[in-house]
Amino acid sequence: MAAILVAALVLAVAQSDSRVVARVKTELCQITTLGEGDCGEVGTTAAAPVDEVPTYRDSRLTPLQRALAGQYDTLGDSFSSGEGGSEYLEGTDVNREAQEAYYWATHDENGNPKVHLPWWPHVDVDPFSNTCHRSTLAYAQRLNSTLDFAGGYTFAACSGAVTADFTRPNGQNPDNPVSGNDGEIPQLDNLDDKTSLVTFSISGNDAGFGMTLAGCLLAGLSPLDSCSDDPNEVAAVEANIDQAMKNLETLLPQVRERAPNARILVVGYPRFFPPERLTSWGDDTLIDSADLTFINDKVKEVDDRIAGLVEQQGGSGDGFEYVDAYDAFDGCEIGTDPPCMNNVEVRFSNGNIDVAGSYHPNDRGQERLAQLVEKQLTKGE
Repeated sequence: MAAILVAALVLAVAQSDSRVVARVKTELCQITTLGEGDCGEVGTTAAAPVDEVPTYRDSRLTPLQRALAGQYDTLGDSFSSGEGGSEYLEGTDVNREAQEAYYWATHDENGNPKVHLPWWPHVDVDPFSNTCHRSTLAYAQRLNSTLDFAGGYTFAACSGAVTADFTRPNGQNPDNPVSGNDGEIPQLDNLDDKTSLVTFSISGNDAGFGMTLAGCLLAGLSPLDSCSDDPNEVAAVEANIDQAMKNLETLLPQVRERAPNARILVVGYPRFFPPERLTSWGDDTLIDSADLTFINDKVKEVDDRIAGLVEQQGGSGDGFEYVDAYDAFDGCEIGTDPPCMNNVEVRFSNGNIDVAGSYHPNDRGQERLAQLVEKQLTKGE
């Protein structure tokens, strides 16, 4: 009778803590052998309780359930913030460069007045500026609207972010107090042990993508010039990429330290232009055709090296996953119709010219990125 009761108990707790199951099995062995059988050390060699396993390794959950189990935090740069989208969240499109310039021209580094320039509007307080440009239709916004994250959602990606902004407030730039975005804490401060999913793109600004594109645009104004033929320009690009990868190599372990239970998805960058060489100036890019190929090749190089660093951190077995976005805009790159990325785009914010949305995914592009990331969340490999 005792054995039957214990057997029933085993069935009742079969889905419970492994230590409980092991202990019951030990007691059952002792009863059925009248205490004289070799019951081994079942009770003491049981596996560690599932609760001690990081969420990203919890075998009881599907890959998607592991991502949804806690809080979703999206970090990173403009490709994650949604720069170039049709609408930005309130408070992330406040550009008061002119007022800031006046304030720092008339105040010292501590904010004490130095001089008043009568021909400028008087500004007593350093104006709030934030151009993180968090799009209402960024891929993370779309994921949050379709998936149910048990711990909520934090949207901390910021246009212009570099890896250093993960560990310091974005608005605190000791070399240039006029630059930066106010109100932005270090991005890593958004993470904790309740975070179950982190997504981000980073390295593009560290690698100087913007400077490279600007150089190629300037070179494209002359049919006799090409940025990819300039050995100094090419050497500078390679040096920037090398530094960006060093920065990322340092950053990745810090993300894991701050989010010990999370699946960490590092999203790569999409190809900007169609793989076939486009005719110079005929595709509205104003970039030499050879330079279009050069830019695509550099994006691919950065993506491949990011993928290698993610794998170096242990890959999916250790909760690090690379989302390959290089071909995400296949058929809708810049110069196609309709495109997934903006060409040169000029807009105004608080009366100031803003071209930051140029060469960034538009709403259609962010939709494709959302589909790509959601697919990765489901398969988890």
